[in-house]
Amino acid sequence: MPRRLPRCKVVTWFSALLLLALSFTAARIYVAFHLSDKYSLEGEAGNSSAEFLKEFVWPSNEPIVELALEIAKKPKIPPLLSNMRSIDESKLPYKCGIIFFYHIACTGGASMNHWLGKQVKHNGPHASYWTSWGRHDGRERKFIDGMNNQTKKIGPNEWRAVHAHGYSYFPNASEAYLYQWREEVESQGCAFVVTTMLRDAIGHTISQTKGMIKPNLTLDEFMSHMEPENYNQRGIFERGAFVTQLDYLLYNMGPRNEYNATKEEKVRRAVELLQRHFDVLLLSDYDRFTDIIHKITGWSPTTMKQANVFDGDLNYSYAELQKIKHLTEANGDTMFIDAVKHLYYGHLEHLVS
Repeated sequence: MPRRLPRCKVVTWFSALLLLALSFTAARIYVAFHLSDKYSLEGEAGNSSAEFLKEFVWPSNEPIVELALEIAKKPKIPPLLSNMRSIDESKLPYKCGIIFFYHIACTGGASMNHWLGKQVKHNGPHASYWTSWGRHDGRERKFIDGMNNQTKKIGPNEWRAVHAHGYSYFPNASEAYLYQWREEVESQGCAFVVTTMLRDAIGHTISQTKGMIKPNLTLDEFMSHMEPENYNQRGIFERGAFVTQLDYLLYNMGPRNEYNATKEEKVRRAVELLQRHFDVLLLSDYDRFTDIIHKITGWSPTTMKQANVFDGDLNYSYAELQKIKHLTEANGDTMFIDAVKHLYYGHLEHLVS
């Protein structure tokens, strides 16, 4: 005959399980809200302080350093739906403009980039494509000079697709240019549409580890720069070949987290950049991306085909997968994607309504 637990123990175990479930739910909700726990919902400017300027410092010889300093004084933006950029669908399609695609490695960006090039060819003489990227320091200056030209003299029915990738643009330090380029394009009566694609945080890290196969590195060697104490380092390759989504959005392929900011501050800053500048942000949603771009531009639709697909095998032990998970979380990427899911996809919204 099966042994029965005393009623008091059953209640105790049930209470413990219920408390554990509620704690997990609360922790998930906390991810979406704790980023603004130091800032009022009205976005008061009380924290545009020396700490903020230290993390996002600008070289004194930059031509738009005054604009950059003005931006540094802006209030920190709480992660709220009301602070997100939006597109007025009643005004679509826009007659002219620039699609600025910020390509984060291992998010399907190669497929999106090829598709943009295909769209330009498919939609005639009033569409063009431009990119300037590489794997060496100094590329950003060339990209900025090129972008300054791209934003000028846009035709009344012209669309220009711009692709920013490795070393071409560093959003964290060079944010002021996004303001400048948007102002220049919109002053011509055209649209400046900034977009990027993200994906599951741990899946992205696993995808990046394919880069350790050719040089025959161990997982410990490949991910050594991700250890929390190794901030201000690039990836195992001198050119910074392994960069998480959060770090790519902030630092591109440069050294990660030069001033040793907390993961909470990194996520807050990344969400702030998204809310200030990114008009179209999606999570592994390529059909929706093509549909949105078609509506914005009025281009004739074409399908997106996969590009740069890895067809090998990635095999890891349980301990190795736990390490990938731990370092991805410690860097702030899991928190970052959770915040994006909540803000842009209404994740867990039913629990806080």
